[in-house]
Amino acid sequence: MKKTSLILVMSIILFGCNSDDIKSAIDNVNNVIDNAGDAIDSLNDITSDHDDIAELDTHSFTNTQKQHYAQISTDVNTLVLSVAGVCVDKQDGINPDFTTLNCNIADHLTDLAITEFSDITLLNGKLDITRQNENLFIIKTNENVTFKAPIISSNTISYQLQGDNKITLQLSNENDPSLTTSFSGFYTDGSQSDNSSWTIASINDQSFSFTDDDNTQLVALTNGQAQLISKDNQTYSWSTNTIGKVVLKEQ
Repeated sequence: MKKTSLILVMSIILFGCNSDDIKSAIDNVNNVIDNAGDAIDSLNDITSDHDDIAELDTHSFTNTQKQHYAQISTDVNTLVLSVAGVCVDKQDGINPDFTTLNCNIADHLTDLAITEFSDITLLNGKLDITRQNENLFIIKTNENVTFKAPIISSNTISYQLQGDNKITLQLSNENDPSLTTSFSGFYTDGSQSDNSSWTIASINDQSFSFTDDDNTQLVALTNGQAQLISKDNQTYSWSTNTIGKVVLKEQ
């Protein structure tokens, strides 16, 4: 039975033969059906967007491949923190009481710090930095961080810090400042169509220390632990040593 015929029968049963009442009922039900259809279409669009991004399959990865992915995934956070620190320092000189800050990575491409164990070229991205209190900062992405890392991909990779994903930075002591950080983020490799995304997260209670050297411009995340989550919830984990080099955990 067609939609309109069914509505007509239901309307006669409910309202009798008054044509105005029937017409009004049909219009109302049609509106409900149309709105429901729009909602379903929107949901399908969202679902299809996620379906387009398959997960990285690390099942057959060698230890060398795992090392490369872990080092790149860690050091992108290192570079993002370095850029965020420049933005915070600059804003702190203008308004030390700021609570929110937008930071455009493209504005800092000529004075980027260096990571010793990975070859990463930051391209773009916009950060939203929130100051929770005097010593605690939360970093998310307003626009995904994009970068190149030839050792794992020939194309551009994007890094997303949205939803539950974020970088947390804690300043321990103003008189003897040390920076500790934890993170969770979502990577997408634009060069791969069927195995292109993975998630990383620092392991609870195993935060990293952020270190930088003004003389060498080297930055690193040291003495922390993290893991990579890929297809079918495959995971592997690592730590970093005192100079930021990844050390894989035995599986």
